Amino acid sequence: MWGVRQGFKQTTDVLTHQARSFFQLIVTARAWNAIHGGVYVPVTETTQPNPYLDDPNRDLMTDKNLALTKINPAYMTKQIGEIASEKDDVGFHITSDRPVNPENAADPWEAATLNLFSPQYQEHNELIESETGKKVFRYMAPLWVEQECLQCHAKQGYRVGDMIGGISVSIAADPIIDSQNDHIWVMTLAYLGIWVLVLLGFTLGVTRLGKERKRVGEIVIQLQKAIFEVKTLSGLLPICSSCKKIRDDKGYWNQIENYISEHSEAGFTHSLCPDCEKRLYSDQQWYKGKPEGVEESND
Repeated sequence: MWGVRQGFKQTTDVLTHQARSFFQLIVTARAWNAIHGGVYVPVTETTQPNPYLDDPNRDLMTDKNLALTKINPAYMTKQIGEIASEKDDVGFHITSDRPVNPENAADPWEAATLNLFSPQYQEHNELIESETGKKVFRYMAPLWVEQECLQCHAKQGYRVGDMIGGISVSIAADPIIDSQNDHIWVMTLAYLGIWVLVLLGFTLGVTRLGKERKRVGEIVIQLQKAIFEVKTLSGLLPICSSCKKIRDDKGYWNQIENYISEHSEAGFTHSLCPDCEKRLYSDQQWYKGKPEGVEESND
């Protein structure tokens, strides 16, 4: 969602930058026109004398019978906007809440935007849908009265520094939005792919962890079983000083070999030590002939 929001923001930033550049270009051309007090151009079918320009020198005739008419900044802006809308997907419209030319009257969006402008709020933009269903990015910035503007607008009561109106820029946004949507689609697929891989890795990890836990559990059980089966002797054992029997926890006296067999893994085999052998068999003839140091075999 953050990526999608950034995609929308980037689209708005690109369109705003384009519209702002177009606006500044028109403002620069208007300033050039105003500095020269208007520009004379030949009268043609598409360029007729401006009926709203109150200037006694509006129309001139050269010595070669070429009719010229003066184009002021407002009329020039109107013509540039018409040419741009025919050749490009960009439109310009100069407007005011007190237009001299009725064709420059503000449309509802422009009228509402003009009311927003102040020295602190110098531009406004919106992405709207046209009557034909196409997306249009609309941008507007105000025009402030400068000294050159008073040649035509002083009689309207304007002074230097007043807001005289604004220029709106309209850009066909569908190509840029289509590019934005393609980018968002690719980005979404990439994020989904990463998410699937992470989920798969997590699933495999959990499965492996479950197997490891099961294996560890089996090992623990085996260890517990082994520990349970291991018998050890520790501590002090009560042993009879005569018969050498051992007393168990219940108070019974057991043969030493029985006690050790029950409480350890040790087993027993029997034999006779030399001292016992001598004590038991010294009077036997077979023993008397036995070489020294030779023991009897086990039972």
